[in-house]
Amino acid sequence: MSKPEPTEPTPPPPVTSKPRFWFWMAGILGAIAGMMAIAMLVRGTTVRDYVEDTYTRAASLDRGEEIAFTSDQAPTRVAANITGQWKPVSQYADASGVYLRYNDDMVLVRPEGTGSVIRIDDVARAYRAYHSSVGGNWGWTSGHGESFRGRGPGAGK
Repeated sequence: MSKPEPTEPTPPPPVTSKPRFWFWMAGILGAIAGMMAIAMLVRGTTVRDYVEDTYTRAASLDRGEEIAFTSDQAPTRVAANITGQWKPVSQYADASGVYLRYNDDMVLVRPEGTGSVIRIDDVARAYRAYHSSVGGNWGWTSGHGESFRGRGPGAGK
């Protein structure tokens, strides 16, 4: 009787690099998301948060809903700092101060003593209050085309 010949075991399937690739991609994306979260915590999620975290609160200078902060820096320097962190939709400067318009907020930086007072208010309320300064420069606070009647058949009629 003859002995059966031993068979070699079948080799395992080759290891592909695809699972490793996705593992690394998930790790990289997770690291980017973590850095973005830290940046948002440091800088705030709105220009209002940024001003509140960066400048000194001055409740005695508040006017109604408009809240005030102070800085020992000149208005142009404060405005440059704010716009460096949060790009405004529109900005205007005259002798009275620097007006920064954002989607929901207005930031006004004016001289105060040897430094500045920074005022934050709702953009619509601020537009009404400072219309004499920003009226011809900011335009309407409504969305694009809302006051334009030529949007097509039946629109705005």
